[in-house]
This record gives sequence, structure tokens and C-alpha cells, in this order.
Amino acid sequence: MSTEHREVVSDWLIVAGAVALFGSLFLTWSHQLSPGLVALFGAYGPLRGVPRDPTAWQVYSAADVVLALLAAGLFGVALVGSRVARLIAVFASALGLAFVLHALGSPPTNGAANIFNPANSVPSDLSLTPGAGLGETLAIIALMMAITGLVLSLSAD
Repeated sequence: MSTEHREVVSDWLIVAGAVALFGSLFLTWSHQLSPGLVALFGAYGPLRGVPRDPTAWQVYSAADVVLALLAAGLFGVALVGSRVARLIAVFASALGLAFVLHALGSPPTNGAANIFNPANSVPSDLSLTPGAGLGETLAIIALMMAITGLVLSLSAD
């Protein structure tokens, strides 16, 4: 693969990763209330208005903004980034990936399910554990694409 072709492919990978990362923030990042919990306690006062499947914008207060800024930075680096900017972007993307992998392993929640004492009010077969959403999965794929593009672009220099 020629150096020029490698640059084009790497830039498109970075752009696609940036767009997908930004788009992932609008998808579900946590299934914080299980369907069974909603069926039993959905009309319960504290649960009214709580999003069942919140997006990153709904469940985070700062991390969503940082990930959006990372997506914008990746887009900018793909368009006009220098070698130093691309190295910084690799580091920032790796930090973003570590954060998203952590979020996948322990899905974010605003604590809505914590209002119940499982010993008193929740049947034992009912799960209170939040589940990960599609947003984390897409963010991981997006960041892997961006990192691949960044490494490819650095190898083309």
C-alpha cells in the first residue's frame, strides 16, 4: 500500500470513528431499570420520569462532554492534524477506550434502582443490576477504528 493511499485510508478511519463515537452518545448506554422492576414499581413516585434506557447525555454529567470533545478532536486531527496532534489523539483515544470499557463492565446508572431495599420490597428473582446498552458497544468500535486510523497514519510518515 502506498504512503498516499495509507494516509487516505487512515484519515477516513479516523473520521468514521469520530462520527460513530459522537453518534454513540445518543444511543442507550445503560438499561438501568429491568423490565420486571418497571412492571412492579413503574408507577412508584420516585421512578416517574426516570429514563429506563438513558443515553450518555442523560446518565453522565461530564464524561459525555469529554467524549464529544474527543470525537470533535479526532475529526479535526483527521482533517489537519500534525504528527504531534495524532500522537496526542492516540493517547486521548486510549483513555476514552479505557473509560468506555469500564462503563461496559459496570454500566452507568443514576441510582434509580437503589431506592429499593431488595430484602424488603423486591422479589429475589428480579434483577436490579443495570445492563450495558448499544452506546458503549458502538463507542468501543468507534474508538478502535480511530486508534487504528491514527496508528496507520503514524506509520505512513
